[in-house]
Amino acid sequence: MRRYSISAASSLASPFSSEFSKQALASKVLRLKDKVKLAKEDYLELRQEVNDLQEYSNAKLDRVTRYLGVLADKTRKLDQFALESEARISPLVNEKKRLFNDLLTAKGNIKLFCRTRPLFEDEGPSVVEFPDECTIRINTGDDTIANPKKDFEFDRVYGPHVGQAELFSDVQPFVQSALDGYNISIFAYGQTRSGKTHTMEGSNHDRGLYARCFEELFDLANSDLTSTSKFNFSVTAFDLYNEQIRDLLSESGSTLPKICLELPESSVELVQDKVDNPMDFSKVLKAAFQSRESDTSKFNVSHLIIMVHIYYSNVISGENSYSKLSLIDLAGSDGQILEEDSGERVTDLLHVMKSLSALGDVLSSLTSKKDNIPYENSMLTNILADSLGGNSKSLMIVNICPNAANLSETLSSLNFAARARNSVLSLGNRDTIKKWRDFANDARKELYEKEKEIQDLKQEVLGLKQELKGANDQCVLLFNEVQKAWKVSFTLHSDLKSENVMLEDKHKIEKEQNAQLRNQVAQLLQSEQEQKLQMQQYDSTIQTLQAKVKSLESQLNEAIRSGEAKSISSEKGSGVSTISKTAADGMDSSAVTKKLEEELKKRDALIERLHEENEKLFDRLTEKASTGGSPQVPSPFSKGTANTQPQDPGRNDRRSMDVPLQLAMDKTDGAGALVKAGSDKVKTTPAGEYLTAALNDFDPDQYDSIAAISDGANKLLMLVLAAVIKAGASREHEILAEIRDAVFAFIRKMEPKRVMDTMLVSRVRILYIRSLLARSPELQSIK
Repeated sequence: MRRYSISAASSLASPFSSEFSKQALASKVLRLKDKVKLAKEDYLELRQEVNDLQEYSNAKLDRVTRYLGVLADKTRKLDQFALESEARISPLVNEKKRLFNDLLTAKGNIKLFCRTRPLFEDEGPSVVEFPDECTIRINTGDDTIANPKKDFEFDRVYGPHVGQAELFSDVQPFVQSALDGYNISIFAYGQTRSGKTHTMEGSNHDRGLYARCFEELFDLANSDLTSTSKFNFSVTAFDLYNEQIRDLLSESGSTLPKICLELPESSVELVQDKVDNPMDFSKVLKAAFQSRESDTSKFNVSHLIIMVHIYYSNVISGENSYSKLSLIDLAGSDGQILEEDSGERVTDLLHVMKSLSALGDVLSSLTSKKDNIPYENSMLTNILADSLGGNSKSLMIVNICPNAANLSETLSSLNFAARARNSVLSLGNRDTIKKWRDFANDARKELYEKEKEIQDLKQEVLGLKQELKGANDQCVLLFNEVQKAWKVSFTLHSDLKSENVMLEDKHKIEKEQNAQLRNQVAQLLQSEQEQKLQMQQYDSTIQTLQAKVKSLESQLNEAIRSGEAKSISSEKGSGVSTISKTAADGMDSSAVTKKLEEELKKRDALIERLHEENEKLFDRLTEKASTGGSPQVPSPFSKGTANTQPQDPGRNDRRSMDVPLQLAMDKTDGAGALVKAGSDKVKTTPAGEYLTAALNDFDPDQYDSIAAISDGANKLLMLVLAAVIKAGASREHEILAEIRDAVFAFIRKMEPKRVMDTMLVSRVRILYIRSLLARSPELQSIK
């Protein structure tokens, strides 16, 4: 009987276990639903924050767009005013050019300078004297005449002490005229070793006319350059040997554009190298000189010609002009033919004498105002025909040697110059010179007034350009702020998208877990129903067996009482039959009892297996909950709880099962809370302690500028955000509660510095941190 009672108690414990597992699963499902609800609420709050930030960004963008429109209108007005100012300046500039070139024309289109080089150590005394700045006197040493000294007049005479800078100061007006659109040619004439090449090329420490002329062109072009006008320069370099042209840039510039020189009987293409600055010009000159040095025997019998081509364009007036500045280092004028000279040498000297003579004829015809100018007599005059005569201007610098040994060549060079300036209108008696000087002074005075007016207008244009630059700088700053706002908005939108995707994935996983739990609950319910049916069958079998046992016992008692009244023989016969019948019934009862014990063992094994399956199921559920961010809940099906059975199975079984469930529910609810109720002390973490120390130790006075303070504050706030995001949804409110006081102290510390209000990104981060703080249940009262 006791065995049956224990089995019955076990059968009663099984429904309670099944009911307890159902309650645990139901509580799990409810907690998952609560988490999904919280996730949806967080999603809606984040979406609302993004919408607010989007509205703020749109409003800021509209204001910036309107301001940019105002700046654009102001810029257009400034551009229009600048164009109008340049349109007013353009006639004045043209008038200035006209007056300047009229002044040069009044002085003569052909000018001749004379320059004397210093004496060398072994050359003896000098035969040259300098009565004034326009006269050179040569001591001929001819005692047969009354006055052995002969005077020659030039537009300017330079002694041995005059350097390259002073010489160029008188050459500069011709460079200005070339930039104004007139063709200019500058010649260096004289015998060999008279200083022609030094005058044109100079030295490393004292540059010649080549470099100085182009530097002056470049400086004048930059000073006259405006937003509507532009100058471009290109260079060609070639030498003329025996009436043949050799391009000195053909080897280094095979891919460069070319310019065509139109000659009466042919045309020649020359490489045209574009130059943008004096350094480029020096490189081109160096390449030309290196190409010319390949045959040094031809130096003294060939003419070196460097042409600078000047292109000008004006957008407002539509004016386009072209002019060129030709710098010519002529061959030596000492054309004496000696007996020992070879045939090739004689041919070279004859070609030089022919070209120089033709040049003298052209200059003489121009100064004499003749109708026919003999340009066709030599290749040199043909090439330079557009730079000799007409409105072009020419300058010849005659270089002479001061020693007595070269007296004949000096006189020949001076006579050549005197023939070239034979009838220049600017020369004559002193009265004529004075008249033209007065005219030149008046023209110069008028020119100065025009230049002053032009300078005033240029200053006005410069001021407008400065205002325009300031407006452009403001546009750039505003555009940068707009870009930063868009980046912040895009970042928040991306974060919202990623968080939405995470929430959707999490919700999907929780749905799958919920479906699995429902399936498991259905299976448990089904198994519970099956167990109930089995238990009902077992109870009915036990009741039947108990009834049989009772009937057997009653029959046995009746047989004993009836045996006493019968006879011995009948007692024996009936006793044997009764004993045999009782023995048979006893054998049937022991078989039934054995079978019942086997069924009870099977049922106990089944119940044990169900307990094990329930424990495994609970372990899997707790593992999934912990992986999803939920705290682990201790299993109510642990061995200590399952094996502890109450003494009274009828009254205490339900209470013993309810206690662990209530403890588990309390623990689960307590783990899900953000801050424990009734606890004043906030839990500390290493990350929270580090962030609190960093926020409290931040000192703005350690930084030199507002930008540095803002940069340090931004980095610290990014560190706070990174720590909060890394903590995850389950622990971010704990960290925020831990660093709350430090964050508010940091904000109060930074507000007087006025750096947060100027940085849009910092303000967005502050708003985000405040929103996180505001969502904490324990911090709802904090504003």
